[in-house]
Amino acid sequence: MRKYILLILMSALLMAPAVASAHTMDKSMLYTDVSATSANLEEIMVLQSMGLIGYNGVDMALNPSENLSRKDFAAWIGAFFGLEGSTVEELAQAAKNEEYVSSLEGDITYKEINTALLHNKYEFEKPDATLTKEEYITFLSENLDMDMGGHTLLQMGGFSYGPTGTIEDVVTGDNMGVIVDGKTYMLSGHPRIFADSTDPESWIGQNLEKSILTTSGGHHHGHEQQTSDAPTIQYIQIVSTTQQTTEDTTNKYEGTSTLREDQQKNEGSDKTSTSSSMIWIIAVIALVAVMIAIFFMKRKK
Repeated sequence: MRKYILLILMSALLMAPAVASAHTMDKSMLYTDVSATSANLEEIMVLQSMGLIGYNGVDMALNPSENLSRKDFAAWIGAFFGLEGSTVEELAQAAKNEEYVSSLEGDITYKEINTALLHNKYEFEKPDATLTKEEYITFLSENLDMDMGGHTLLQMGGFSYGPTGTIEDVVTGDNMGVIVDGKTYMLSGHPRIFADSTDPESWIGQNLEKSILTTSGGHHHGHEQQTSDAPTIQYIQIVSTTQQTTEDTTNKYEGTSTLREDQQKNEGSDKTSTSSSMIWIIAVIALVAVMIAIFFMKRKK
């Protein structure tokens, strides 16, 4: 039964029909094998919100250690570029028809990713090497903002970076939104939420650390249609004030500890220098004493 429920949810995400209410996806809902504490969860959620990673058509597992197949890659970029299709097979075939990939067999290579997404702007030592999904996630995350002749991969998908700052208030109901610097930003129909809670009321006063907007007129994955020309938030990353304060305090203590260590090192150096000077002074005094003793002994003779 659980398997069927997951498949239904996966199909709904791939089709992503235009709806009035926001169906949010939080840190624990994206993949069955990606925990909310995964080190690269932020990168996964950012790419997933844009359609650059998706599902395999079988289950809701990412299987990050597995090689990325040409079929999965084709389906993902089919969604990213807004091609026709609601299943992995349809999107993959659409991407092949548009010549983003030459085949749906085997595993994708760096060279093919470079051609399909980066206009061959990246230079590889081993362009024909295959890569795991985890390596793909790392590679795209590192090059999401690479300039490709006046535009970036982020912009190619019809996205732009959104507002940051303190969330002053929220909009609740069928359509959710946040108010930052006095301006209201509505969430898209299927936003990805990187936060401790998906309850908008709990966001008030917290820090909107990062957001990604769907730009008007752009093509968005899953054919998610905007109800107006106003950009909407597709990815939202919120840090609680408590978490921020803890991080700041930790950094402060680390800074204080480093300063204390430096002072101790300096004090140790001063002590060592002082000890060395004292040894030299004693040695000189001893030498002078010996010379005086020898002098008087000669005079007595």
